[in-house]
Parts: sequence; C-alpha cells; structure tokens
Amino acid sequence: MKSGITMRDPTAETASVLRQRANPLDTLKGRTVALMDIGKMRGDEFIDRLEQLCHDRGVATRRYKKPTNTRVAPREMIADIAAHCEAVIIALSDCGSCTSCSTHDLSDLDKLGLAGVSVLTEEFRQAFEQQKSAIGFDAASIYVPHPMQNKTTAELHAFAEQSVDEILSAICTAAAPNPVRRAA
Repeated sequence: MKSGITMRDPTAETASVLRQRANPLDTLKGRTVALMDIGKMRGDEFIDRLEQLCHDRGVATRRYKKPTNTRVAPREMIADIAAHCEAVIIALSDCGSCTSCSTHDLSDLDKLGLAGVSVLTEEFRQAFEQQKSAIGFDAASIYVPHPMQNKTTAELHAFAEQSVDEILSAICTAAAPNPVRRAA
C-alpha cells in the first residue's frame, strides 16, 4: 500500500483550446446508454419518460443517480458507467453548481471514451458554455425550457418527447433508431 501526500494544483481551470469530445456512436444497436440522473428535484420524471422513449426505439439503457447534484459523480459510478455503457445522457441541470458538476462528469466519461450529452435548462446555456470553455472540453448539450420544478409531470414528459431525437442524435450519428410516431 502506498502512503504519502496528494497534492492538488491550486491554479484556476483554464484552457486555451477545447478538447474535442469522443465521437458519437455509429449505431445504438447492441449498445447501452447510461441515463445519469444528477439528483435535481423532478429530474427523475423527465428521465423516466426519456428512458421509456429510448426503450420504444430499441435503445438499451442503464439508470444511475448521483447522491447529490452539487458534487461530481462518485468515482465508482463513473467507473461503473464506463464498464457497462458506451454512451451517456446526463440530465437535468438547471442551476450553476449542478451545471458545473455535470460538465465535469461529462468530461470524465468522455475521457474514458463514452459519447455523451448534457441536458440542461435554457437559462443555463451561458453557464454551460463558460464551464466547458474553462475546462477545455467541447461538450454536447441539449436545452429544455426553464424552470423545471414548477412543471407538471405531463409537461416534463412532453419536454422529453420533444427532445429525445435530438438527444439521441448527439450521441449517435445514425438517425434516431426506430422513431416512434406520435398519436394525433
């Protein structure tokens, strides 16, 4: 067992160039997509519907939930996602601290080769852009209306329905697999 002191670099996170993100998958067939719930109130309702929409399209998913939205995901969770999934959807950021932490989670998973996308509310578009610039990561994002906590379950499900194809396109170059037609 090694002993010693771990040193941390106290300098600010800044990058002069954005690291390109992992290439989107060429297909979702036979692949598993991690659905990471960051732990925001009502975000699980959005992810519940997103999960069902993925299954309707033949996309295999695996659910994860962070213990808190104000910290990065535990290392064990990141390792488990990397071991069992080929892509990740992180949702649903709607404040500054969770946007920052989710961007770091997305970057960590990207460094392990997973295609990924972060789903955030429109109000935090600028915060996401600033965070990804600060850490030097050209991350993918999809935006939904803000705020989320005061929406009904039906509204949250509608946001998932309206964005699912765009979300899947962010992690896979092929057209959305087996698109589902909406009832009139």
